[in-house]
Amino acid sequence: MAALFSVASCNLEKFPSTAINSEEAMESVADCKAFRNGLYSGLKYAFTGAYVYYQDLQADLFHAVKNFGNWGGPYYSYNVTASDDAASGIWFGLYSYIGNANFLIAGTEKLLASGTLDESDTKTVQQYYGEACYIRAHLLFNLTQYFCEDYDPETAAATYGVPVVTKYEPTSDSEKYPHRGTLEATYEQIVKDLDEAEKYITSPGTVNSAYVTKDVVTALQARVALTMHDYETALLKAKTLIDSGTYALMSDAAAYAKGWTDDNLTETIWRIAMTGPDDYGNTYGYFIYNTTGEEGHDDPQYIPEDWVLDLYDKQNDIRYGAYFDEREVSVRITGTITLFVKYPGNPLLYSKVSNYAHMPKVFRISEMYLIAAEAAYNIGGQDAVACKYLNDLRAKRIKGYEAQNYNGAALRNEIRDERTRELYGEGFRLNDIKRWHIGFTRSAGQNPSLLQQGENYAVCTREADDPYFLWPIPEDEIQANPQMKNEQNAAYKR
Repeated sequence: MAALFSVASCNLEKFPSTAINSEEAMESVADCKAFRNGLYSGLKYAFTGAYVYYQDLQADLFHAVKNFGNWGGPYYSYNVTASDDAASGIWFGLYSYIGNANFLIAGTEKLLASGTLDESDTKTVQQYYGEACYIRAHLLFNLTQYFCEDYDPETAAATYGVPVVTKYEPTSDSEKYPHRGTLEATYEQIVKDLDEAEKYITSPGTVNSAYVTKDVVTALQARVALTMHDYETALLKAKTLIDSGTYALMSDAAAYAKGWTDDNLTETIWRIAMTGPDDYGNTYGYFIYNTTGEEGHDDPQYIPEDWVLDLYDKQNDIRYGAYFDEREVSVRITGTITLFVKYPGNPLLYSKVSNYAHMPKVFRISEMYLIAAEAAYNIGGQDAVACKYLNDLRAKRIKGYEAQNYNGAALRNEIRDERTRELYGEGFRLNDIKRWHIGFTRSAGQNPSLLQQGENYAVCTREADDPYFLWPIPEDEIQANPQMKNEQNAAYKR
């Protein structure tokens, strides 16, 4: 990872003092492969931990318990400032990975243009090029999810995007630093990169693939299209993956729960690899955090809101037992409470007591059913199609489920509820709220006496399109980049 960008720097194009010049790298297929493997290795940080759950904490899925230590508190209580470390770390972290993708793209392009490769090596390097384009697209997309408004086709040309950096061109000239540009321009680059990835990635999709395959590209195309309100494309891409039959929805309760523990679900399209206790990404300790491994020593900082628990058929929905467990706790709070246990820690990744680390399951086929249902509903005149995808998913998740027919607002609400049930705790909720242009009010809670009370804590109402749904552009970036001096998100302008 010689070209890794410094996450402490405000310059998105800074060349580290320890890096090698791009003119001296990527001289062979082996060079490209080594750098590509390093790029993949870094991704385990970009799809785990706070990158995932901070946006869910911000919404209406969790309550903080009494004396929760303010872990994640600025997001939960809407006290984030432009100098917030988490937003800054995610901003610079993602641009670090984009910088590495740009470095690999430049290197593969140079090697392909050299005329020194045979047919087999050409295809291999083209694959690496396609993967780098994909990674850049995915991380640009993720940046928009944290820092940008919902993509409205009618206003995207007049709405802030994020800086689009596509060249590895280190410079100390601040006048050449990028500005935010428009959301439309950001998504144009995302779509362009995905088109390149689709063209050059030839690896067929496989369950739990550790690398970007053709199916991974299709999955992101579906997710991006739904975000862009391009419902025809979203339905087409999601349907392609569903109809392939490669990824089987699970219906066995024990196997499903075990699959979340050992990260081995038959429906996973892309699972970023981790190899052991010395090789894992960010963790999910806020929800259980038992440092002894002994019963009764759980120390949760956040617990599920009661309205979420009430969404499930608790006796028959296989997700309920995999995601939640009622336990006696006595460390931070004392009482009987239902905990979020979807991330108990993969035993492969710790030696004695769980560190709550998991391999990120970036895409699962169940999301494609939900995308297909939402897209079909929004196209109009396809309520029966939307119901089919909704019913097909539920039939696998809920024992004895009988198909239902919905239409209009009732169908819309059922699709939204199903996204909550299926994707709970996977980082989708805040962007769903943004896409649907709705607000929320946190519920009373499982046991109000065990919750951190107060305005914007247990008691919190946010209106639709709340400006604080967008994270702040880091103050360090604003100060160092003259192009972005006036491009801060509205809620954080001084």
